[in-house]
Amino acid sequence: MPDTSTARDKIRKYFDERDISLVTVATYFDIPKQDLNDYLTGKNKSKKAHDTLTAIIEYYKIR
Repeated sequence: MPDTSTARDKIRKYFDERDISLVTVATYFDIPKQDLNDYLTGKNKSKKAHDTLTAIIEYYKIR
């Protein structure tokens, strides 16, 4: 798996700047909030984590 630290940082910054809660995002993407938190902290670096982070970046058009 490629390193996702830059993507994770950009996602967290984007959510913080816009007051988007992890609960909202987890609900939309139909994943448990704890899983999303693990993806964003890098605790879980599975293929599903990578795919979810990619989907979030595409959905919110984070650049």
